[in-house]
Amino acid sequence: MNNKSFSFLCFFISALLLLNGCSVTKNLNPGEHLLIKNKIKISDRKILPEELEPYIQQKPNTKLFGLFRSNIAIYNMGSKGKDTKFKKWLRTKVGSEPVILDTSLVSVSSKQMNMYLANKGYFHSVISDSIVVKKKKAVVHYRIQASTPYLVRNLSYAIADTQVASFVFPDTSKCLIKKGRNYDAYILDDERTRITGNLQNHGFFRFSNIYIKYSIDTSFREHACDITLEIINRVMPSFDNFNTVQQVPHKRYFINRVYIYPEFDHLVTFTGTYDTLVKTYQSPVRGQPPNAYYFLYQDRFKVKPRTIAQSIFITPGSNYNLLDVNQSYAQLSGLQVFKYINIQFREVENGKLFLLRNKDVVDCHVELSRTPAQSFSVTTDGTNSGGAFGIQANLGYQNRNVFRGAQLFRLNLSGSLQMQATNGSSGTSFFNTIELGVNAGITFPQFLIPIRPETLPKNFKPKTIVSIGYNYQHQQHYVRHISNINFGYSWLQKNIIQHVLNPIEISLVKVYTDSYFDSVMNTNKDNRLKNQYTDHMVAGLKYSFTFSSQQVSKVKDFAYIRANFETGGNLLYVINSVFNTPRPNGAFTVFGLPYAQYVRPDVDFRYYNVYPDNFSLVFRFYGGIGIPYGNVTLLPFEKAFFAGGANGMRGWKMYSLGPGSYNNLDGSATFNQIGDMQLEGNIEYRFPVYHWIRGAVYADAGNIWLLKESPDLPGGKFKFPDFLSQIAIDAGVGIRLDFDFFIFRFDPAIRVYVPSYPKDDRWYFNKMQIADIVWNFGIGYPF
Repeated sequence: MNNKSFSFLCFFISALLLLNGCSVTKNLNPGEHLLIKNKIKISDRKILPEELEPYIQQKPNTKLFGLFRSNIAIYNMGSKGKDTKFKKWLRTKVGSEPVILDTSLVSVSSKQMNMYLANKGYFHSVISDSIVVKKKKAVVHYRIQASTPYLVRNLSYAIADTQVASFVFPDTSKCLIKKGRNYDAYILDDERTRITGNLQNHGFFRFSNIYIKYSIDTSFREHACDITLEIINRVMPSFDNFNTVQQVPHKRYFINRVYIYPEFDHLVTFTGTYDTLVKTYQSPVRGQPPNAYYFLYQDRFKVKPRTIAQSIFITPGSNYNLLDVNQSYAQLSGLQVFKYINIQFREVENGKLFLLRNKDVVDCHVELSRTPAQSFSVTTDGTNSGGAFGIQANLGYQNRNVFRGAQLFRLNLSGSLQMQATNGSSGTSFFNTIELGVNAGITFPQFLIPIRPETLPKNFKPKTIVSIGYNYQHQQHYVRHISNINFGYSWLQKNIIQHVLNPIEISLVKVYTDSYFDSVMNTNKDNRLKNQYTDHMVAGLKYSFTFSSQQVSKVKDFAYIRANFETGGNLLYVINSVFNTPRPNGAFTVFGLPYAQYVRPDVDFRYYNVYPDNFSLVFRFYGGIGIPYGNVTLLPFEKAFFAGGANGMRGWKMYSLGPGSYNNLDGSATFNQIGDMQLEGNIEYRFPVYHWIRGAVYADAGNIWLLKESPDLPGGKFKFPDFLSQIAIDAGVGIRLDFDFFIFRFDPAIRVYVPSYPKDDRWYFNKMQIADIVWNFGIGYPF
């Protein structure tokens, strides 16, 4: 690190120290003490301090970067003199009021922690608290002498209702209460919730967890307890004697009829009459009768009945199932055509279907209110691509119900202007680069295949996506036309796995160059570069598998996996070979364009260690390889791998790393730094800084390689074990502004290990200067 960098760092730290010392305690009244820390010491190592911290009633002010309480100093600055709107903003938005120690809350904290320990089986634990004061700053110490925990010795059941028992006992293998483990009141609550959900999924519509009780019999000497789980019957007034009550068994309900109100207005009380349309659809379960749905409407249907029925998992004749209700909500919401969705069940008192005689039944009422189908959006942005400044604009149109079947139609028009340096001179021509594009796509809420949608399971949530696009690029010395067509399917599996199959992915590239550009390409031997600016075609098939174990409502570790398998040109190659079509320039063509033939698998694995209070540690590994063969010996530029940028190797700009140990001496021709394979690993520790400000410390390692030697990219071929010494490393500290609806990310990074340097001089950290920092900006997290 040079003298300038060191001086800047010292100045920055000094400013923070001065702000922090802008006295966080001098405004305190006599007898007041600033709470700076809570310390918890526990005798039992099985209990973590993090478990007890939520029960502490007073928390110290947060520190900037974990070092400085500058928020108190800013609050004090906003409290001086005459009050203004700016000072109020300083106090409420930027600063925070000093946390003054309240001894009564210390006692409350001790009691709350003791209650928590008792709920975890540590009965009669002893908690003592003390306060250490120094220079108006207070540290609270909590010392916990945990008792010997009580273990579960036996678990028994007492269920009065035999019908309820017939559903509870077969499910005991999933019981959360385990013999030999600590008594835990929170697990008892979870088991109560689990049993309630299981019964509600089997027809017990009115059952709730208030009917489940526990009896605990403890043995002090053995520190053990016997638990009895009791499920009581409903209690109702006696019709014979209104002064007494009687216990009655729980009712198991079945679905009588499903009524759907497709144009329901929840803001207006309807007093008229509805027209009724009965639609019958085949059941996806073999041997089951068709499902009948009653549509109650006033005007013509704006959304087709079949589309609505396919999104409702509740079927006539089946038992009430809470899971079906929740899936119906999710599926109807996913159509994006309804702003109000309400599903109610009403007990049928005096009329039961013949097929459901001697059963308790309910009618299901599905109330739907449509959202406006059409919307427009306009966005403008400033751009900076490799130092070339420009502007861009986008106009978007969206129709959520284009064919009255909840089909989502999107149309996007885009345009950009950019200033680029003129070849052969240092000057620029004002906005000499033009790019125009149009993209249109439509998403169908079912598979477009010659099979009735009713024959497929509804929980697949199938979709068909069709899109077309055209892009016009006018550069200084060439004009490029890019057209693409995509057709594919997506579906879910158990809500944690998504499959996407695109049997058709076609991209056509047509380039018109001038004489100057042709002369430059003719003198360049790099076929990869030439491939970008010659006519070509990419036609392939792609399959994607995505797995995520994330549970949004829980602070729990989770994994994410995305794997892709892509191949191209095979069907066309077989057809051309069978008919023995001509091969101009050694390659088969379609519409005069040579097409690529390749296979390209890749995988992206991430693991998130999630901690309370917005702390997390994220690991990521990415690997991929593209193998060209047959018709064309090079991987298409669109399918090649690159390294660098805000979402990968953050110590390098996009397209500026690799392949292998290749050294781009002048740094000008980065567009040819692409490869046939890529390996990359990332680790990032994320933590809160202040309010909506988040911080991160990260490191990235990886590179790209070629599968064959290239005279234009020496050192770029993948070789074992030489590739290990070609893995680049960078590190950085980032700031993220979390505004809930979007995250703005600022991730500066420095190079630590540079594989393009000589082997004995690749460690770069000790040479770092401020000018070497790569400043990355992005929206959202990198992974």
